Amino acid sequence: MNWIRLMFSDENGVPDEARVAAFLVVLTFCGCAIWAQVTGHAWNPQEFGIGAGALAAGLGAWFGIRKDN
Repeated sequence: MNWIRLMFSDENGVPDEARVAAFLVVLTFCGCAIWAQVTGHAWNPQEFGIGAGALAAGLGAWFGIRKDN
């Protein structure tokens, strides 16, 4: 299970929030697409992408503001 820790860490072994957030966005995208197919609901990946992009921009600004942490 060491590979999971390495997957979400930078080259120095420090956990990287951006990698975790990116993984969660991709996992959520795939989960929503599968759920829409199973339940027969309409799925618009463009709307999801717009929302995910806005969240990524907000998180990027947040991490940029707190540069020393």
